[in-house]
Amino acid sequence: MQASAVEALTDAIYDAALDATHWPAVLAHLKAAFRTEAETFYVLNFGTREVGEAHLAGVAPAWLGCFNQFYFAPDNPWNVHSTSLHQLGMVRTNERLERFTRQRGVLYRSSYYNEWLRPQGFHHSIGNTLTSERHAIANVTLLRAPDLPRFNPREVRLFEQLSVHFVRALRVRQHMEGLQTQRDGLAQALDHVGDALMLLDEHSRLLHGNRAALDQLARCDGLHWRQGHVAPVHGPHGPPFLAWLRAHAAGSQTAASVPGTLTLPRSHRRLPLVLRASGWTLPLSSWHGARRCVLVAMGPAAGQRGSTDADALRQLYQLTPAEARLTRVLCDGLSLREAAHTLGITYGTARTRLKTVFGKTGVHRQAALVAQVKGELPQPLERR
Repeated sequence: MQASAVEALTDAIYDAALDATHWPAVLAHLKAAFRTEAETFYVLNFGTREVGEAHLAGVAPAWLGCFNQFYFAPDNPWNVHSTSLHQLGMVRTNERLERFTRQRGVLYRSSYYNEWLRPQGFHHSIGNTLTSERHAIANVTLLRAPDLPRFNPREVRLFEQLSVHFVRALRVRQHMEGLQTQRDGLAQALDHVGDALMLLDEHSRLLHGNRAALDQLARCDGLHWRQGHVAPVHGPHGPPFLAWLRAHAAGSQTAASVPGTLTLPRSHRRLPLVLRASGWTLPLSSWHGARRCVLVAMGPAAGQRGSTDADALRQLYQLTPAEARLTRVLCDGLSLREAAHTLGITYGTARTRLKTVFGKTGVHRQAALVAQVKGELPQPLERR
């Protein structure tokens, strides 16, 4: 096999580790290199006694459907001696099976061979195990017709060399799947956080945003997301925003030279948008080294945690001081009668003020008022 062909096959193996859609290219390279009728990558689950993930060339779906029946049969020597033969990096051929069992033609007497391999025109085989887990064994196996010669020592050595890359590539894939699982779990957890959170790099590129943040960006109210980058809607605020972000991405010493919060204007009658750097930077590994990023929380200006700021309510809805105080107390969870007692006014006066508040806020029920106000004035992100 030409060195260039080996290199192309090796590249294809690692491409398949990163993206399973490249497996057909791997199988095509193997077919050309070893002159085989079938080329397979599959996972044997010895717990369920089934074939799991499979990328096949030369095996029809109907034959795959009855594979479990014949492969896990008690007379299949590959199944009987699985613990000894399915070892990481051990290349297997029919001839090596006979030497191991000391039984000439042991495979050719099995139902696996006579009912599954031979009807498809398969006779010679070469394979390797790519994982050491006993419950799920990943294999690469090539099958050749009976009128072709058995796999010779040169082909076995080449397969052994390629098997090293298969094993490494599979480890890469398993590691990436683990990272993806962790990332998906973190993303789901962030989506359940009420605060709008973004992970940005120093160039304002959005690396991740939870659901609340993406909803906020989609409204283009204060900030928007264009071509992968987050930027203020109002152009003049762009340079200060980028400088603020870069300072926090650079590290704690540089971040100390800029405010922890940044305020951006929003649309008419809405409170300014306040951005808060979380106080730590996260290194994301990449091929060119550590990549710095900043966790940013965003939301309208709000009062102290545990209460709704009356001044903010006056600014947002043009309420009078008395109306704002009533609304604030209602948002603390009191009924209208309890609010009236707390504020030292009659229940009738409280009802009259509440009707005026309804008119200014555009709602018609107390519960809707509380929900709207809390949506407009979320609690600030608590730093830890």
